[in-house]
Amino acid sequence: MWHADGSRAKRRATTAVVLPSSDMTASTRLALAATLAPLFTAAACGPGKKDPVLAPLPATSVGVPDASGSAAGSPAWAVTAPPSGLPPFATVPPPGARGSKKASRKAMAGLDACLPFTASTRDVVAELERTAQACAKVAALKPIGQPFRGTQGDGDPAARHKVHVDAGKCYRVVLAHDARAAVVGLRDSAGDIVAESPTAAAPEAGLACFTSADDAEITVSIGSGKGSYAAQLLGE
Repeated sequence: MWHADGSRAKRRATTAVVLPSSDMTASTRLALAATLAPLFTAAACGPGKKDPVLAPLPATSVGVPDASGSAAGSPAWAVTAPPSGLPPFATVPPPGARGSKKASRKAMAGLDACLPFTASTRDVVAELERTAQACAKVAALKPIGQPFRGTQGDGDPAARHKVHVDAGKCYRVVLAHDARAAVVGLRDSAGDIVAESPTAAAPEAGLACFTSADDAEITVSIGSGKGSYAAQLLGE
């Protein structure tokens, strides 16, 4: 470019500024904004004024891809502490969760034969009698009192039957039923578990021996379906 007097004008240096567009990705726009911010700030402040101090980008911002294509500065997730003033979680176990202090278990070999032959039978009384006979042969156990009978469903509370046990004696509860699944148990007078099993005999692999006389309780729960049952306490 030439002036009117024939002298050549000096060309002013210009800088091409690329503005963010909708075609750019979010990470590219973020990096471009961080690069252009000092230029716009300097132009706004004018000569002779100090540039404002720019705050660094937060560590949890979207990562800007590096030369390898991976995003740097992955978001950091902060764990929020629970609000204060809330009561602590309950630590008290449900009733019956503790083991009995009035009885202990004694292992005994050969009790596999002292189980109901059929897990679910239509003749619960006959099955219970066969089980008692098998227990008499392998462990010299005999029926204590009469068998308990009832009908239960999986939505019903556990059936409970009182039995008296003597100090220094060992016992086992056997169960016959025609439901799909059932659990039999033995608890002491404090409500604590002496034995509990889904195998129709409690204890499953031994005997429960009481250190003192007690009024214990046989429990029967139907786990699936509905049906009749017969339970018997066997003892030495």
